[in-house]
Amino acid sequence: MTTTATGAALMPFDEALERFDPVMGLEVHVELNTVSKMFCGCSTTFGAEPNTQTCPVCLGLPGALPVLNAKAVESAIRIGLALNCEIAPWCRFARKNYFYPDMPKNFQTSQYDEPIAFNGYTDLDVDGE
Repeated sequence: MTTTATGAALMPFDEALERFDPVMGLEVHVELNTVSKMFCGCSTTFGAEPNTQTCPVCLGLPGALPVLNAKAVESAIRIGLALNCEIAPWCRFARKNYFYPDMPKNFQTSQYDEPIAFNGYTDLDVDGE
């Protein structure tokens, strides 16, 4: 029997293959082809001068409230349908707080709990199956 560095026993590989079905998940990040950002009207023009495509919402200034980009939501729904997802009748955005030097707002907007699309899948051919 194989053990880990801490002495914990490991199941033999062949036994693990017999007892368990592997299930894998993907977290995919994409850049949507929109003319404005996800939560404000600032441009997304590639190659623009630094600090020319920002606003109080982008900077996370107090009192600045985001407005959801409808085109981005439409694109997310299309991607969800292409991946055989269930499309939620409504969704929720939440702030995940971080402290990173390159993240001036100290939060990231996430859909962890109630996303637009969920439970999707894609079929992959492995050795013709």
